[in-house]
Amino acid sequence: MPKPRSARERAELLNEYGHRLGARGQDERALSFYAQAARADPAWAAPWFNIGLLHKYFGDWTQSLSANREALARDAGHQGACWNLGIAATALRDWRSAREAWRRYGLPIEPGEEPLEADCGLAPVRLDPDGRGEVVWCDRLDPARARIRNVPLPDSGHRYADIVLNDGAPNGSRRIGEREYAVFDQLELWQASPYATFEAWIETPAPASLAALTQRAHRDHGQAQDWTDSVRHLCRACSLGDADADAAHDHPPLQASGDAAGARWVGVAARDEAAARAMVDDWLHAHPPARLLRWRLAVPAGAAD
Repeated sequence: MPKPRSARERAELLNEYGHRLGARGQDERALSFYAQAARADPAWAAPWFNIGLLHKYFGDWTQSLSANREALARDAGHQGACWNLGIAATALRDWRSAREAWRRYGLPIEPGEEPLEADCGLAPVRLDPDGRGEVVWCDRLDPARARIRNVPLPDSGHRYADIVLNDGAPNGSRRIGEREYAVFDQLELWQASPYATFEAWIETPAPASLAALTQRAHRDHGQAQDWTDSVRHLCRACSLGDADADAAHDHPPLQASGDAAGARWVGVAARDEAAARAMVDDWLHAHPPARLLRWRLAVPAGAAD
Protein backbone atom coordinates (compact mmCIF):
# COMPACT_ATOMS: atom_id res chain seq x y z
CA MET A 1 0.00 0.00 0.00
CA PRO A 2 1.49 3.37 -0.98
CA LYS A 3 2.60 5.63 1.81
CA PRO A 4 0.14 8.52 2.34
CA ARG A 5 1.46 11.86 1.19
CA SER A 6 2.32 14.44 3.82
CA ALA A 7 0.52 17.78 3.93
CA ARG A 8 3.53 19.44 2.29
CA GLU A 9 3.71 16.83 -0.47
CA ARG A 10 0.02 17.28 -1.27
CA ALA A 11 0.47 21.05 -1.26
CA GLU A 12 3.53 20.85 -3.52
CA LEU A 13 1.62 18.70 -6.01
CA LEU A 14 -1.33 21.13 -6.08
CA ASN A 15 1.04 24.10 -6.34
CA GLU A 16 2.81 22.47 -9.31
CA TYR A 17 -0.54 21.90 -11.04
CA GLY A 18 -1.19 25.60 -10.53
CA HIS A 19 2.15 26.46 -12.17
CA ARG A 20 1.37 24.28 -15.19
CA LEU A 21 -2.09 25.78 -15.63
CA GLY A 22 -0.70 29.29 -15.33
CA ALA A 23 1.93 28.52 -17.99
CA ARG A 24 -0.93 27.53 -20.32
CA GLY A 25 -2.79 30.76 -19.62
CA GLN A 26 -5.49 29.12 -17.48
CA ASP A 27 -5.09 31.62 -14.68
CA GLU A 28 -8.45 31.14 -12.94
CA ARG A 29 -7.88 27.39 -12.67
CA ALA A 30 -4.34 28.06 -11.48
CA LEU A 31 -5.73 30.26 -8.70
CA SER A 32 -8.02 27.44 -7.64
CA PHE A 33 -5.12 24.99 -7.33
CA TYR A 34 -2.99 27.51 -5.44
CA ALA A 35 -5.87 28.00 -3.00
CA GLN A 36 -6.12 24.22 -2.56
CA ALA A 37 -2.36 24.07 -1.92
CA ALA A 38 -2.68 26.78 0.72
CA ARG A 39 -5.41 24.78 2.47
CA ALA A 40 -3.45 21.52 2.20
CA ASP A 41 -0.46 23.01 4.07
CA PRO A 42 -1.56 26.15 5.93
CA ALA A 43 2.01 26.87 7.11
CA TRP A 44 3.50 27.07 3.60
CA ALA A 45 4.12 30.52 2.08
CA ALA A 46 4.62 29.52 -1.58
CA PRO A 47 0.97 29.13 -2.67
CA TRP A 48 0.06 32.46 -1.05
CA PHE A 49 2.89 34.13 -2.96
CA ASN A 50 1.61 32.59 -6.20
CA ILE A 51 -1.92 33.79 -5.46
CA GLY A 52 -0.56 37.29 -4.87
CA LEU A 53 1.50 37.08 -8.06
CA LEU A 54 -1.50 36.25 -10.23
CA HIS A 55 -3.60 38.98 -8.64
CA LYS A 56 -0.74 41.40 -9.38
CA TYR A 57 -0.95 40.58 -13.08
CA PHE A 58 -4.76 40.87 -12.93
CA GLY A 59 -4.43 44.32 -11.33
CA ASP A 60 -6.45 43.10 -8.32
CA TRP A 61 -4.39 45.09 -5.85
CA THR A 62 -6.39 44.54 -2.67
CA GLN A 63 -6.28 40.77 -3.16
CA SER A 64 -2.61 40.86 -4.13
CA LEU A 65 -1.75 42.84 -1.01
CA SER A 66 -3.72 40.43 1.18
CA ALA A 67 -2.15 37.30 -0.34
CA ASN A 68 1.39 38.66 -0.01
CA ARG A 69 0.71 39.51 3.63
CA GLU A 70 -0.36 35.89 4.12
CA ALA A 71 2.89 34.71 2.49
CA LEU A 72 4.96 36.95 4.78
CA ALA A 73 3.05 35.76 7.84
CA ARG A 74 4.39 32.28 7.01
CA ASP A 75 7.85 33.31 5.77
CA ALA A 76 8.90 36.72 7.06
CA GLY A 77 11.96 36.77 4.80
CA HIS A 78 10.17 35.99 1.51
CA GLN A 79 11.77 38.59 -0.78
CA GLY A 80 9.29 38.19 -3.63
CA ALA A 81 6.33 38.65 -1.31
CA CYS A 82 7.94 41.77 0.18
CA TRP A 83 8.39 43.29 -3.27
CA ASN A 84 4.94 42.42 -4.55
CA LEU A 85 3.40 43.71 -1.33
CA GLY A 86 5.21 46.98 -2.00
CA ILE A 87 3.83 47.13 -5.56
CA ALA A 88 0.27 46.38 -4.43
CA ALA A 89 0.44 48.93 -1.62
CA THR A 90 1.80 51.56 -4.03
CA ALA A 91 -1.03 50.85 -6.48
CA LEU A 92 -3.50 51.38 -3.62
CA ARG A 93 -1.63 54.48 -2.38
CA ASP A 94 -1.27 52.75 0.97
CA TRP A 95 2.02 54.44 1.81
CA ARG A 96 2.41 52.98 5.27
CA SER A 97 2.22 49.44 3.87
CA ALA A 98 4.45 50.31 0.91
CA ARG A 99 7.13 51.74 3.18
CA GLU A 100 6.84 48.69 5.45
CA ALA A 101 7.27 46.35 2.46
CA TRP A 102 10.38 48.11 1.12
CA ARG A 103 11.91 48.19 4.60
CA ARG A 104 11.27 44.46 5.03
CA TYR A 105 12.93 43.89 1.66
CA GLY A 106 15.99 45.72 2.98
CA LEU A 107 15.72 49.12 1.31
CA PRO A 108 16.64 52.24 3.33
CA ILE A 109 13.10 53.64 3.48
CA GLU A 110 11.78 55.54 6.48
CA PRO A 111 8.46 54.43 8.01
CA GLY A 112 5.51 56.79 7.76
CA GLU A 113 2.19 57.61 6.13
CA GLU A 114 3.43 60.15 3.56
CA PRO A 115 3.71 59.48 -0.19
CA LEU A 116 7.09 58.04 -1.06
CA GLU A 117 9.66 59.97 -3.12
CA ALA A 118 12.78 57.82 -3.14
CA ASP A 119 14.57 58.91 -6.38
CA CYS A 120 15.68 55.50 -7.64
CA GLY A 121 17.44 56.96 -10.68
CA LEU A 122 16.94 56.47 -14.41
CA ALA A 123 15.36 53.35 -15.90
CA PRO A 124 13.78 52.19 -19.16
CA VAL A 125 10.20 50.94 -18.81
CA ARG A 126 8.31 48.84 -21.37
CA LEU A 127 4.82 50.24 -21.94
CA ASP A 128 2.07 47.78 -22.92
CA PRO A 129 4.41 44.77 -22.51
CA ASP A 130 1.84 42.33 -23.93
CA GLY A 131 1.21 44.53 -26.97
CA ARG A 132 3.50 46.88 -28.89
CA GLY A 133 6.01 46.97 -26.04
CA GLU A 134 7.44 50.48 -26.51
CA VAL A 135 10.40 51.10 -24.19
CA VAL A 136 10.71 54.65 -22.83
CA TRP A 137 13.14 56.27 -20.44
CA CYS A 138 11.78 57.19 -17.03
CA ASP A 139 12.75 58.71 -13.71
CA ARG A 140 12.06 56.14 -11.00
CA LEU A 141 10.20 57.83 -8.15
CA ASP A 142 10.39 54.75 -5.93
CA PRO A 143 10.81 51.00 -6.50
CA ALA A 144 7.34 50.66 -8.08
CA ARG A 145 6.69 53.97 -9.87
CA ALA A 146 8.35 55.75 -12.77
CA ARG A 147 7.66 59.07 -14.53
CA ILE A 148 8.05 59.02 -18.33
CA ARG A 149 10.64 61.49 -19.63
CA ASN A 150 10.28 60.70 -23.37
CA VAL A 151 7.35 61.60 -25.61
CA PRO A 152 5.80 58.15 -26.14
CA LEU A 153 4.44 57.25 -29.56
CA PRO A 154 0.71 58.03 -29.90
CA ASP A 155 -0.25 54.36 -30.32
CA SER A 156 0.87 53.72 -26.75
CA GLY A 157 -1.86 55.98 -25.36
CA HIS A 158 0.71 57.33 -22.91
CA ARG A 159 2.07 60.83 -22.47
CA TYR A 160 5.19 62.63 -21.38
CA ALA A 161 5.24 62.73 -17.54
CA ASP A 162 2.69 59.95 -17.06
CA ILE A 163 3.50 58.03 -13.89
CA VAL A 164 3.36 54.28 -14.41
CA LEU A 165 3.40 51.40 -11.98
CA ASN A 166 6.30 49.12 -12.89
CA ASP A 167 7.10 45.51 -12.10
CA GLY A 168 10.26 44.66 -10.19
CA ALA A 169 11.66 41.86 -12.36
CA PRO A 170 14.12 43.06 -15.06
CA ASN A 171 13.05 42.07 -18.57
CA GLY A 172 15.79 43.10 -20.97
CA SER A 173 18.31 45.94 -20.88
CA ARG A 174 19.27 49.17 -22.64
CA ARG A 175 22.53 51.11 -22.69
CA ILE A 176 23.62 54.72 -22.49
CA GLY A 177 27.29 54.77 -23.38
CA GLU A 178 28.97 52.00 -21.41
CA ARG A 179 26.29 51.85 -18.73
CA GLU A 180 23.61 49.17 -18.88
CA TYR A 181 20.13 49.72 -17.43
CA ALA A 182 17.57 47.02 -16.65
CA VAL A 183 14.19 47.31 -18.39
CA PHE A 184 11.08 46.98 -16.22
CA ASP A 185 7.61 46.16 -17.54
CA GLN A 186 4.71 48.50 -16.92
CA LEU A 187 1.85 47.07 -14.87
CA GLU A 188 -0.61 49.95 -15.24
CA LEU A 189 -0.99 53.72 -15.47
CA TRP A 190 -0.67 55.07 -11.92
CA GLN A 191 -1.30 58.77 -12.63
CA ALA A 192 -2.10 60.44 -15.95
CA SER A 193 -0.01 63.40 -17.01
CA PRO A 194 -1.45 66.90 -17.56
CA TYR A 195 0.54 67.05 -20.82
CA ALA A 196 -0.97 66.37 -24.23
CA THR A 197 0.97 64.89 -27.15
CA PHE A 198 0.99 66.70 -30.49
CA GLU A 199 2.39 65.33 -33.74
CA ALA A 200 4.30 67.60 -36.12
CA TRP A 201 5.60 66.66 -39.56
CA ILE A 202 8.46 69.04 -40.29
CA GLU A 203 10.46 69.46 -43.47
CA THR A 204 13.97 70.70 -42.74
CA PRO A 205 17.31 70.55 -44.56
CA ALA A 206 19.05 70.39 -41.18
CA PRO A 207 17.51 67.64 -39.01
CA ALA A 208 20.13 68.23 -36.32
CA SER A 209 18.56 71.65 -35.73
CA LEU A 210 15.58 69.91 -34.11
CA ALA A 211 17.72 69.65 -30.98
CA ALA A 212 16.98 73.37 -30.57
CA LEU A 213 13.24 72.57 -30.60
CA THR A 214 13.79 70.18 -27.70
CA GLN A 215 15.65 72.91 -25.82
CA ARG A 216 12.83 75.35 -26.54
CA ALA A 217 10.29 72.85 -25.19
CA HIS A 218 12.31 72.41 -22.01
CA ARG A 219 12.14 76.17 -21.39
CA ASP A 220 8.36 75.78 -20.94
CA HIS A 221 8.74 72.51 -18.97
CA GLY A 222 7.56 70.54 -21.99
CA GLN A 223 9.28 68.01 -24.22
CA ALA A 224 9.93 67.47 -27.92
CA GLN A 225 11.35 64.37 -29.57
CA ASP A 226 12.32 63.64 -33.16
CA TRP A 227 10.81 60.18 -33.45
CA THR A 228 12.25 59.73 -36.95
CA ASP A 229 15.73 58.89 -35.66
CA SER A 230 15.21 58.20 -31.96
CA VAL A 231 12.73 55.31 -32.28
CA ARG A 232 13.55 51.84 -33.60
CA HIS A 233 11.30 48.83 -34.17
CA LEU A 234 13.06 45.93 -32.44
CA CYS A 235 12.47 42.24 -32.88
CA ARG A 236 11.05 40.64 -29.75
CA ALA A 237 14.28 38.80 -28.92
CA CYS A 238 16.27 42.04 -28.89
CA SER A 239 13.59 43.99 -27.05
CA LEU A 240 13.60 41.44 -24.23
CA GLY A 241 17.40 41.19 -24.26
CA ASP A 242 20.20 43.69 -24.78
CA ALA A 243 19.06 45.75 -27.76
CA ASP A 244 22.54 47.21 -28.28
CA ALA A 245 24.64 44.07 -27.80
CA ASP A 246 24.76 42.84 -31.40
CA ALA A 247 25.87 45.68 -33.67
CA ALA A 248 25.49 43.44 -36.73
CA HIS A 249 21.79 42.88 -36.05
CA ASP A 250 20.18 45.91 -37.69
CA HIS A 251 17.01 47.63 -36.48
CA PRO A 252 16.20 50.54 -38.80
CA PRO A 253 14.88 53.84 -37.47
CA LEU A 254 11.18 54.60 -37.64
CA GLN A 255 9.91 56.10 -40.89
CA ALA A 256 7.44 58.97 -41.08
CA SER A 257 3.98 58.07 -42.36
CA GLY A 258 3.37 58.06 -46.10
CA ASP A 259 1.39 61.32 -46.23
CA ALA A 260 4.52 63.24 -45.17
CA ALA A 261 7.27 61.13 -46.71
CA GLY A 262 10.71 62.59 -46.18
CA ALA A 263 9.55 64.80 -43.31
CA ARG A 264 10.71 64.54 -39.72
CA TRP A 265 8.07 63.05 -37.44
CA VAL A 266 8.23 64.97 -34.17
CA GLY A 267 6.34 64.52 -30.90
CA VAL A 268 5.68 67.63 -28.83
CA ALA A 269 4.43 67.50 -25.23
CA ALA A 270 2.73 70.54 -23.73
CA ARG A 271 -0.16 71.32 -21.41
CA ASP A 272 -2.25 72.83 -24.21
CA GLU A 273 -2.12 73.46 -27.94
CA ALA A 274 -1.22 77.14 -27.60
CA ALA A 275 1.90 76.26 -25.63
CA ALA A 276 2.85 73.52 -28.09
CA ARG A 277 2.42 75.77 -31.12
CA ALA A 278 4.44 78.53 -29.43
CA MET A 279 7.35 76.10 -29.07
CA VAL A 280 7.19 75.02 -32.70
CA ASP A 281 6.53 78.51 -34.10
CA ASP A 282 9.49 79.96 -32.20
CA TRP A 283 11.72 77.23 -33.59
CA LEU A 284 10.40 77.74 -37.14
CA HIS A 285 11.05 81.48 -36.86
CA ALA A 286 14.66 80.76 -35.89
CA HIS A 287 15.09 78.21 -38.71
CA PRO A 288 13.56 79.80 -41.84
CA PRO A 289 14.27 76.94 -44.29
CA ALA A 290 12.10 74.59 -42.20
CA ARG A 291 8.37 74.13 -42.86
CA LEU A 292 5.55 72.66 -40.79
CA LEU A 293 3.72 70.28 -43.15
CA ARG A 294 1.15 68.83 -40.80
CA TRP A 295 0.04 69.20 -37.19
CA ARG A 296 -2.44 67.37 -35.00
CA LEU A 297 -3.39 66.51 -31.43
CA ALA A 298 -2.39 62.86 -30.95
CA VAL A 299 -3.08 62.12 -27.25
CA PRO A 300 -5.19 64.46 -25.09
CA ALA A 301 -3.91 65.61 -21.73
CA GLY A 302 -4.78 63.50 -18.72
CA ALA A 303 -5.37 64.98 -15.28
CA ALA A 304 -4.48 68.44 -14.06
CA ASP A 305 -2.02 68.75 -11.18
